Amino acid sequence: MQPDLSDPQALRAVLERHDIRAAKGIGQHFLVDRSALAAIVDAAELSADDDVLEIGPGPGVLTAALAARARSVTAVEVDERMVAVLRDTVGDRDNVRIVRADALAVDLFGLGERPPTRIVANLPYQITSPLLMRFLEDARRPPRIVVLVQEEVARRIVAGPGDAKERGFLSVFVQSFSTPNLVRRVPARSFRPPPKVDSAVVALRTHARPAFAPLDQDRFIALVSDAFRHRRKQLRSALGFEAGVDRARADAALRAAGVDPMRRPEELSVGEWVALAKELA
Repeated sequence: MQPDLSDPQALRAVLERHDIRAAKGIGQHFLVDRSALAAIVDAAELSADDDVLEIGPGPGVLTAALAARARSVTAVEVDERMVAVLRDTVGDRDNVRIVRADALAVDLFGLGERPPTRIVANLPYQITSPLLMRFLEDARRPPRIVVLVQEEVARRIVAGPGDAKERGFLSVFVQSFSTPNLVRRVPARSFRPPPKVDSAVVALRTHARPAFAPLDQDRFIALVSDAFRHRRKQLRSALGFEAGVDRARADAALRAAGVDPMRRPEELSVGEWVALAKELA
């Protein structure tokens, strides 16, 4: 019988057996909160026909819970020491595949026997945005993605155009590909070792076609990204930097899209960004 790794004492015993301490440098903070664990698994809306891609499984507490509901789990872990722990804790499960790899450097959607129908991840804080971009930009993205992220990032992901403080490029990017929902807050004490900030669970219901289709994906993302680099500027001016749109053309495109040129990037909805991109295409 495998230990319950959501129990801090059981987790400590396993890590000590392998002579391991969490590597804070790569964002290793292990979840030991059963209610948060249940919330993540429930948010994934798993069935026995689902194939899960898990990023950053650590010692396997979430991996085991996912494997109990899904057809398969492909767990991608960069830390060789933690791979050894995973083989100890979940390696005997027929429906778990452990892959040692850098999630930013491999074809994530080609690692399992079948394309994933779910992605579930406790994302390291320092690479949250790059991983979300990898998950969503790929046309093979699954219909449901559940991530545990820094609470501040979670608020940015779900922020609407009325939330000028939180809304940014990440908000528009994620909402162009999915409908995000903040499931619940997870306090720092829910982890061992505890991070310095609280976290939150976010569920993304992805779109089969992104909001900007059939516009070119790279150009749309670049337009939004360039404008947000100058978020303190009015749009008529913000578009004149990296985006290279002179003020006269910017004014004309913004007015044609039904957007006041004096508004700022964080004030636009995804639909307004799409309308602007069409005028500039």
